[in-house]
Amino acid sequence: MTTQAGGIRIDGPAPEISPGALSKLAGDTFALTFGHLYAREDLDAFLRDKHSPAVYAELLADAEYGVFIAFQEETPVGYLVAGPCDLPVEDMPARSGELMRFYIMPDWQGAGIGKAMLNAGLDWLNERFDHLYLSVYRDNEGAQRLYARYGFEKVQEYFYMVGSQADPEYILKQTR
Repeated sequence: MTTQAGGIRIDGPAPEISPGALSKLAGDTFALTFGHLYAREDLDAFLRDKHSPAVYAELLADAEYGVFIAFQEETPVGYLVAGPCDLPVEDMPARSGELMRFYIMPDWQGAGIGKAMLNAGLDWLNERFDHLYLSVYRDNEGAQRLYARYGFEKVQEYFYMVGSQADPEYILKQTR
């Protein structure tokens, strides 16, 4: 599936992108968004463990996961990953999906790309799962407001590890 948003092409759920290019996009967007919060060794360990080319090769090859990439011409400027939920949700119901990763390069935020990507990812998830979850950093109020507009509500808190640093996170569930 390919959609257009503000001159940006969004490909998914199985886009033509190399695991290395997706790993670079993932690392760059995470570091630009949250890198200032971490010691260098924690950020490096996290990117190596959670955003390596090998991790993205597995996600791109697994039909249980949808990967959506926003391209400006041939340059990737954002991505979204969705699939089966692996958050530590208390009493998680069967057929639960998760919006796992959703990042856009800072220069492209606010151009309508995020909405188009989020709609594509949520449509894909809703076709496959009965319950949808996501995790959001406690202090990322802008993302929390965005997700609230899509019917997501906080159901619990937990800590997400970035290297040796425990980040306070909220788990949100979409109400339908």
